[in-house]
Amino acid sequence: MAARQSQRLLRPLLVLTSATALAGGVIYISYRPRHLPGSDPVGDSSLAYSPDGHARPPRFPDVKSRDEQIADLKRSAGVRSDARKDQGWRAIGSSVSRLLGRGGLDDAAQARDDAQEEPYDLLIIGGGATGSGVALDAVTRGLKVAMVERDDFSSGTSSKSTKLVHGGVRYLEKAVRDLDYNQYKLVKEALRERKYFLDTAPHLSMWLPIMLPIYQWLKAPYYWIGVKCYDLLAGAENIESSYFLTRSKALDAFPMLKRKGLVGALVYYDGAHNDSRMNVSLAMTAALYGATVVNHLEVTSLERDVSGKLCGATVKDLVAEKNGRRPQEFKIKAKA
Repeated sequence: MAARQSQRLLRPLLVLTSATALAGGVIYISYRPRHLPGSDPVGDSSLAYSPDGHARPPRFPDVKSRDEQIADLKRSAGVRSDARKDQGWRAIGSSVSRLLGRGGLDDAAQARDDAQEEPYDLLIIGGGATGSGVALDAVTRGLKVAMVERDDFSSGTSSKSTKLVHGGVRYLEKAVRDLDYNQYKLVKEALRERKYFLDTAPHLSMWLPIMLPIYQWLKAPYYWIGVKCYDLLAGAENIESSYFLTRSKALDAFPMLKRKGLVGALVYYDGAHNDSRMNVSLAMTAALYGATVVNHLEVTSLERDVSGKLCGATVKDLVAEKNGRRPQEFKIKAKA
């Protein structure tokens, strides 16, 4: 009796599942993304391509040396690094001015020029992914920006990411399970940004196939519907379609998979990138646009004005210390 009731319930459930899968397949085939990598040109792209189709990264023009950028940092607090070099010429100029009877005025003007501060609009402490991104965004908006890093660029957390440029497939699952529209919007935005990221830096990013092993038949339609919805949401921002692998093909691709209970695998595509090189590229691009970007400068203290507002920092040059010389400390003035 129980077996008959279970069969009665199972039959319409199978029919409904098959009809849903068929309708989903028809919709997906109708709206399947047909864009290929590189088919959508990026506006004002400076990338060159080799005869075999590989992108050649652009060469950055020469920017200021480290010493020149440190001189710019000192100048923000009114310190001129070339004062000693110009001391002789200034003495001659002062003598001539005194002979002409206007030495006091010229000396005062020169003192004002030497003491004149050129503060930065923004001082960023830390040259990781966030700091470099903020520096690039700020300098391209017309701000005078300085960024200092105690170690090397991307030497910390920014070089220890998952390396993924993903659209958030787990957020899609949460959006469906919890009926959360905000999670759905997050997935749509992440998929769009993923496409922009891969188009902007094709020499530092790639498409990455991700395989999900399946050990229960009941999970196969669940995962299949999930990744197909992920493809459908990506739309034109997607490149490759997800697909199912049989047990034998999954073991051929990954022989070290657990064999017991394996029924197959699903493969879907997401983005991946070189996080360290991306971080360095952001810092270099910020320097290209005029930002002062210096590594191996340690912030030892923060400066405040008479009202208590932060107005700069005191930094120490660690390169001199590592070379056996006395580390040099100087101040950097900034509005924020």
